[in-house]
Amino acid sequence: MKLLKRRKFVNHKKRIMYFSLFFMLLFISIGYAYLSAALSINGHTELSANTWNIHFENLSIASGSVNATTPVAIQSNTTSINYSVELGTPGDFYEFEVDVVNAGTIGGKISLVNIQGISSAADPYLDQSIKYTNGNPVQVDDLLNPGARKRIVVRVGYKEDLNSLPEDDIELDLELDITYTQTNEEEITTNTIIQQLKAENSSCFTKYEGQVTDQVGQTVSASNVYFNKCADKRNIKFAGYCWQMIRTTETGGIKMIYNGEPNQNGECGSSRGDHKGIVGANGTTQTLNVSYLYGDSFTYDITNSTFTLTDTTTATWSDSTYENLLGKFTCKNTTGTCTTLYNVNGYSTNTTAYTSSYTIGDTNYAQIGTSSYNANYRSPAMVGYMFNKVYNYKSGAPTSESLMGNDVSYSNGTYTLLPASGESELGTTMDATHHYTCNSTSSTCNKVRYYYYSIGYSNYYIELNGAENIQAVVNEMLYNDNVNTYNSSIKGIIDSWYAQNLSSRTNMLEDTVYCNARNMINQATNGWNKDGSLSTSMNFKNYTLNNDLSCINGTDQFSVGNDKAKLTYPVSLATHKELYTLTNNNSSTYYSTLTNTGDSWWGLSPHYFLNYQTIVRDVNFDGDVNYDYYVGYAGGVRLVVSLNAGVVISSGDGSEESPFVISE
Repeated sequence: MKLLKRRKFVNHKKRIMYFSLFFMLLFISIGYAYLSAALSINGHTELSANTWNIHFENLSIASGSVNATTPVAIQSNTTSINYSVELGTPGDFYEFEVDVVNAGTIGGKISLVNIQGISSAADPYLDQSIKYTNGNPVQVDDLLNPGARKRIVVRVGYKEDLNSLPEDDIELDLELDITYTQTNEEEITTNTIIQQLKAENSSCFTKYEGQVTDQVGQTVSASNVYFNKCADKRNIKFAGYCWQMIRTTETGGIKMIYNGEPNQNGECGSSRGDHKGIVGANGTTQTLNVSYLYGDSFTYDITNSTFTLTDTTTATWSDSTYENLLGKFTCKNTTGTCTTLYNVNGYSTNTTAYTSSYTIGDTNYAQIGTSSYNANYRSPAMVGYMFNKVYNYKSGAPTSESLMGNDVSYSNGTYTLLPASGESELGTTMDATHHYTCNSTSSTCNKVRYYYYSIGYSNYYIELNGAENIQAVVNEMLYNDNVNTYNSSIKGIIDSWYAQNLSSRTNMLEDTVYCNARNMINQATNGWNKDGSLSTSMNFKNYTLNNDLSCINGTDQFSVGNDKAKLTYPVSLATHKELYTLTNNNSSTYYSTLTNTGDSWWGLSPHYFLNYQTIVRDVNFDGDVNYDYYVGYAGGVRLVVSLNAGVVISSGDGSEESPFVISE
């Protein structure tokens, strides 16, 4: 085999998103004639200006890329990207990500994706791809609605595992064309259907007025969000399953919630009864002190009631290994196949873990199954759809003579209690201004208790061992950039179900935000603040009913495209605001057919942490969206996806008997 001194692939003159002049002029002339004829009444009329503005933003180069001879850059016209690169060794690659943004008022649709310049001599040695960050290819008919953005990944690489190498350097002049044209008004899309339904029965659709975060990092005043509150206009059949429409998104999609399998007549009514699914029990502990096989996910066989682990590793649970096993699944055997599956969710002891267990069995018609939200309910961290650092509660009052500090300093492994501001001495009384203690008459220790809740004979604390103070602890559990490391129990179940049943339809779904709002609304007054009240719970945004669809923290904006809160697939759960708005009124005796399934099921919104229990919003047996269960309870799993705006509805009227059918 001849060794190469240099293999050179030059990739430049990247062009993207040119707009056909003929098409644009034709559209304007048709529009002008139509408006001239229609606006024939007396009075003052204003026509809003429309703009066409699709361009690149937010460019970044992937780690591991070779150094480019001309680094990738967005050109001044913002619709072109140029770069030059030499790939000298098999395995070399150059990859970058960039946002394609529609900042205009006219929707765009891809009519052409084309790469030119790959010669027959180069093709056997070259890998190239243009994909979205969720792994789907950029392809014809993909939509980009006004105000929307999609992040794409462009990669060119020198193939590995080649049987031979080119004898001469190959120089490439590659040209990538992605042509966006205006969306075809004659296509029946979900947006058009909604507009039609609003015209037919406007009382079904309630326009949402408020802040909304449907795209990562973008909280805006909603202009395109409508809630569908009519059961006979809500039902959808997609990927062979029944769904119910919740609301539109600001980017033109339709958020919808899983509603089970259709009956033999293709209907999606509430009388379908139970079906087979993944049935979880309440969270418990399991002993894992011997060598077992663990998997990142699993597949399951309904017919044979079995689970099979995927992406496996063999390990034994211990103080030194448990962090590598959190979020994984195990059969508690070495074969990886079983009828009872366990999700590892938290540390209990060096031999036991907090777990959720699953079997195949009957479940409510509207659910994929049941699961605890998190098997470990003992820490505020467990309101997370994903989590990282966990501080579990402990109970017990300090000894009567223990010194108490309002604050604490930490240096070289030693905590020193500090008195309250303006005071010269430490206290010995447990009150709202003295939270730290070494549980002794000493003012220094290498582990310090922090009391966050104390009322009557109930005293609850966490133990700090290396964390600077209580604020650092709260940040570790709720706000730090790395807070989303391990899957919650319910996310692991949802992801595995999606991979087995819905992954082939990912290109029909939009990557919108699912908000796991962990921001506290009473941070200054609850017991997790050293100056707060020891009898006040930690309350999150959705503690109250009067909240909106905004999502303040970037680490709470779960999306495939958000590295700080990254979903594996574009699927999650419904938020409290989405569920509460769907009730036809606020009466305690009537709830919508969407929420009232006759069973209890989970939402996505944290509610509060009181004494030792973590509470996430859910729906009870009567459809009451204000009901609460601790996260260790095995509630129903009704996952939520968002259809993209280009999906076509081929038939149906939205009723249970004749649901809208999504063309595939």
